Amino acid sequence: MLSADKWCTEIALLSEVDHVIKSHLASDSINPEEIVLLVDRREQILQTLLNSIKECPEFAESEQWQTAIRDTQLIAEQMQAQTQAFGKELSKLRHGNKSVQQYKKFL
Repeated sequence: MLSADKWCTEIALLSEVDHVIKSHLASDSINPEEIVLLVDRREQILQTLLNSIKECPEFAESEQWQTAIRDTQLIAEQMQAQTQAFGKELSKLRHGNKSVQQYKKFL
């Protein structure tokens, strides 16, 4: 079980990872490998916190935990939006590639 001090440390670490993930998602050039590593790290921290909540349910009532839940929802939404944007760009790229292939037929 985590002590209250360790809980605060883990919550602060989660907040730092969230900040880095959000800044990467807001960047013009996204590095998917780095985001995957950050999301994996975030998942590890969350698992530690969830295990502590099982042992000490009052941690779930903390404002820091409620903020972590909101941040999780926000990050998931941002990642989904980025995925959809990448899908649209990929579709445009494929369409452009098909057009180039059509033009090459005439050359």
